[in-house]
Amino acid sequence: MELFGTPDTSGRFRPDDGVGRLSEATLYLSVSEMLKLSEFLAKCARETQEFDLWDHEHFAEYLSGSDPSFDGPDLIVHLAERE
Repeated sequence: MELFGTPDTSGRFRPDDGVGRLSEATLYLSVSEMLKLSEFLAKCARETQEFDLWDHEHFAEYLSGSDPSFDGPDLIVHLAERE
């Protein structure tokens, strides 16, 4: 997996974690990585409904459970707000 992004030049960022906003992100994924990502996102969505304190999850940690040799970039899913 490769992860590329285009910085948002507005200067907006999240002061609580220092993450800069991207205007665009490109993920180069194999078909198996796409399937794993969709499973991961569905898992995150289910967990947000089941656990009130769910905050975020790391895709790299999820992948390392099935592939300990994974050494790619991390994608962090963070809950924006409760609906």
